Amino acid sequence: MNLDELRIAIQETDAELLKLLEKRIGYVKQVGEYKAERNLPIYVPEVEKRKIETLSAECAYPGLVETIWPVIMCYARSVE
Repeated sequence: MNLDELRIAIQETDAELLKLLEKRIGYVKQVGEYKAERNLPIYVPEVEKRKIETLSAECAYPGLVETIWPVIMCYARSVE
C-alpha cells in the first residue's frame, strides 16, 4: 500500500472504531439504567481493573489498553 492508501485504510478503521464505541456507549447507558433502578454504584473499580487486565492480556501492543481503556471507561461512567 502507498501512503494515501494507508491513510484511507486508517480513516476507514477510525470510522469502524467510532461506530463500535457508540454501540458500546449504548450498552453502557442500559447498564446505567439497570444500576439506577437497583441503587447500584456506577463506579466499581474491581470490574474496571479486571477489564483492563483481560483486554491487556489479549492485546498485541503493550500499553495500548492501559492507555486507552481508562479514558473510554471514564467517559462511560459519565453517561452511565
